[in-house]
Amino acid sequence: MILWDRVKKSLDSGVEKVTRVSKALSERARIEAAVARLLIDKGSLETREEKAIGRLGGRVYLLWEQKSRGIMRDQEVLDALREINSLREEISQINLAIQKVSLGEGEA
Repeated sequence: MILWDRVKKSLDSGVEKVTRVSKALSERARIEAAVARLLIDKGSLETREEKAIGRLGGRVYLLWEQKSRGIMRDQEVLDALREINSLREEISQINLAIQKVSLGEGEA
């Protein structure tokens, strides 16, 4: 019986270690997936920001060519500036979320 008890004890110990490692790997995979989703969202926001900057630059250049003095009063310019500001705020919030999720502090 002594041999059987040692075998059972070793088996139980091995199962416990496998369980512990699998939980750690599962948690790490969940964190990595959440970070990946956030990075994808961030990339799409950055693309939208680049397009808005392009529209803003095109409009400002058009007004400059027309020798317009009210560039900063143009509604299209103001709308583009607001959109860029909003997108940058969203991107910074996603950056904070990525940091928190990477540290295991928050959910995505």
